[in-house]
Amino acid sequence: MKIALVEDEPDELEFLKQMIQKHMPVTNTRSDIIDKFYTGKEFLSGFKTGKYDLVLLDIYLEDITGIDIARKIRETDNNVAVVFCTNSNEFAKESYEVDARYYLLKPFSDKNIITMFARLNLYKNNQDNDQSITLPDGQEILLRNIIYTEYFNHVITIYNKKGQNTKTRISHSKMEELLCCYQYFCCCSKGIIVNFYEVTEQEKNIFNMSNGSVIPISRRKLKNVQDLYIKFNFQQIRKKFNM
Repeated sequence: MKIALVEDEPDELEFLKQMIQKHMPVTNTRSDIIDKFYTGKEFLSGFKTGKYDLVLLDIYLEDITGIDIARKIRETDNNVAVVFCTNSNEFAKESYEVDARYYLLKPFSDKNIITMFARLNLYKNNQDNDQSITLPDGQEILLRNIIYTEYFNHVITIYNKKGQNTKTRISHSKMEELLCCYQYFCCCSKGIIVNFYEVTEQEKNIFNMSNGSVIPISRRKLKNVQDLYIKFNFQQIRKKFNM
């Protein structure tokens, strides 16, 4: 696995590297690489398509923002996993634009580094079928059991494949944070997050879901949602044929 870390605080950069080395997934190769960069320009000067599997970007760099670096990356490389390191998720909108896979919140800790690798599905034993999240009220939800979620009046309803639907008091933005770091979840319209695994058909600006529900796709998000859904389906084909 080849990883790039871009952070302009030397102490934080070295600590992040140590944490990544401690928890990174075991691979079948001895060519694991972790490159450190103190500026965005330094990173971009040597970047090329396919060079890295994972790039971790501090959003608040002195010379160029992590968002702008990610935009440059996406001009040529749509496959590398991009993760933002930050103190908040205020750039959620921009993160969708560049297909960021995760927010790694500071201060760095063993727990959030492990969670990051798990959410990126890089641990070999962390298959989609086994992944789950714990809601703020303590309920544990199996991700593949979710068809879609809907927000109304400060309550999220989780429509499940098995068992009764689940309700929890949580903001839509927080639910997005929990789910949309997984590539098979997508917020397709205001207050609604769908599980791509449970989409039976897309017709123009709607998703037909496995439980018979018809979910609208907002006009503003249509292009981005379509791109994410196409990417998801392509990845499923690759898995099927071991590409």
